[in-house]
Amino acid sequence: MLRGLLITLIMVVWSVNVWAEELTYQAHVEGMVCAFCAYSVGKNIGSLPGVEAESVNVDLKSGRVGFKSNQQVSKQSLEAIFIESGFRLGALTKVEPSLTTDPSPKELLLVLDIRLDSLDTARFEAVFEAVGNIAAGSPSRLVIEAPVALEGDLLKPVLMGRQQVMKVRFNASDAESIHLQLYL
Repeated sequence: MLRGLLITLIMVVWSVNVWAEELTYQAHVEGMVCAFCAYSVGKNIGSLPGVEAESVNVDLKSGRVGFKSNQQVSKQSLEAIFIESGFRLGALTKVEPSLTTDPSPKELLLVLDIRLDSLDTARFEAVFEAVGNIAAGSPSRLVIEAPVALEGDLLKPVLMGRQQVMKVRFNASDAESIHLQLYL
């Protein structure tokens, strides 16, 4: 009886490890011309079921996109997202996981933490541009938390027209404030 229970337990643990397989994908996207386009592509891919949003990496120069998922991602599901965004998806391939990865937010040091108790984005546009300049100059991660209606107004001065891609995460909140965190 104990032996049967032990064998069953081993089978369950082994099965869970098989189900938890992490898949790594690489795609080619056409139509990206600036960091705002790359942000849009990354956000769209990160919204797919099973995709680890933090794993999405976009290379603006080559048009290459890489991401990890805990389930199969079909080319058709990606194409549907990009057609609406004005981008075109080329090849989608499963690749072997890379041993080199971008630093995780835990590995980066928080160097700037600003909370603005105002939703007047025009008033602080120069601040947002300056933060974008710092973030574009080195490997970094920028986390912005604000009401969802401000996403475009906040991201345009940070990303628009830039040729350097940076990791930006926008978190929608109900707070009546804007919170910026820059990790280097």
